[in-house]
Amino acid sequence: MSSGEGYLLIGPVSRDHIVRGDSHEVKAGGAVYYYSRLLSHLGVRHTALVTISEDDSELLEEFPDKTRIVPVYHDRTVEFENIYSNGDTAGRTQRSNFAENPIEVEDLEGLASLDWTAVLAGPLLPSDIPLRTLEFLGERYRLYTGLQGYLRHPQGRSVILKHAGHIWRVMEAGDGVFLDVNELGTISDNPLRALRMLAEHTPEAVVTCGRRGSVICHGGSRTRIRAVRAVRELDPTALGIPTWQPMYMPEEWWGRRRLEGLHP
Repeated sequence: MSSGEGYLLIGPVSRDHIVRGDSHEVKAGGAVYYYSRLLSHLGVRHTALVTISEDDSELLEEFPDKTRIVPVYHDRTVEFENIYSNGDTAGRTQRSNFAENPIEVEDLEGLASLDWTAVLAGPLLPSDIPLRTLEFLGERYRLYTGLQGYLRHPQGRSVILKHAGHIWRVMEAGDGVFLDVNELGTISDNPLRALRMLAEHTPEAVVTCGRRGSVICHGGSRTRIRAVRAVRELDPTALGIPTWQPMYMPEEWWGRRRLEGLHP
């Protein structure tokens, strides 16, 4: 497959409320939004299929000019409130309105026949990308999925992480998954056992561990990546999976293309 159309990004655009001490900022958010910013910076072609309320379409103006946007309109935009107590970036309380805005197979009409390098799925909640849609895409393209959305569940308005019964099928639908160390804990309390379980259901997994860096699991092997120390942390939102996933994909794909050329 050639890289004709570049990358297809799918998932919701959120209205994010960032609260740090007395500071309250409202802006566009969601994994797909951050994927698009990084891919634009890298000069990689991409299209973003996003869910949003038409009343909040001004959030789409925050996407980079290089991003081709295909909106799927729903009644409500998903909202998240990220509260960093005393400005501490290491701890976060998260709340949501838990708007249900699924991307159905039918929403992919006109896109599913194109020549995508790969699909990056960035759900924020379990309802965002149904399993049927994931499996449809995984049968046609290389599919890499952020697991966080499938592991987030409501407790009142608060967001908690909890194991999802169909998470193995989510992993098996594609070629790799991305999650953080807290999300890994929903699979098993024992990190090494959790990594072994991941390896049984997906060829590749990237686990981000905050200031401790990341772990890449591939073919039963594990590679630890040290974190780059920030000079100053302004906002930790999207410093994990939404940054790692698009950075990992182009390098991984281009490397394989070069190897394929050397070994026909």
